[in-house]
Amino acid sequence: MDGDHMGNADTSTTAAAHLRTLREVSSGTKRRGDIIGPSRGSKPVHAPAPIDIDLVDHLIATRSEVIEAVRRYNPNASAAPVDEGIYQWMEDSSEELDDGRRRALEAIAYRQSLEHALRAGNRKALRWPACPGCNCFGLSWNAPLQKAACLNQRCLTEEGLQSTWDLRQVAQHHIATQGLLRRTAT
Repeated sequence: MDGDHMGNADTSTTAAAHLRTLREVSSGTKRRGDIIGPSRGSKPVHAPAPIDIDLVDHLIATRSEVIEAVRRYNPNASAAPVDEGIYQWMEDSSEELDDGRRRALEAIAYRQSLEHALRAGNRKALRWPACPGCNCFGLSWNAPLQKAACLNQRCLTEEGLQSTWDLRQVAQHHIATQGLLRRTAT
């Protein structure tokens, strides 16, 4: 193996970095840019919770998803860390898996990386994955739809509307494309 067990060497590192940034945003050391997640239309009646409950729920759900996915493919994996090291643990736990299962785990890490970045206010996170419909690099976050939208005016649905993709579709397409590029490069 080439040491890059999850395909794109930066996937687990980027996911961990976006998770770290999201935690910094939640602790108040960075500004949050409410791009993804519930929006609040009215003023709260009560004082805000001392922590962002939606963020805590997000962190619990993402960690649980990673652990469940790894355990599905590798029931003998070591204990999962409780911090952003979970993505390195995922990568390490996938060393003996076939390419399809490694790519499935990498797609989870990539999608979660996009989710973390968007929750932290990073709209540029969708700059680099290609559109699953036309393969152009022109995705933008559509907050009301909670989907990535292709900015290519020729990439339309059958109804003539702008193509939109959930983050799972974007991640799966990105990982598949990266895998194809690696296979054809060798």
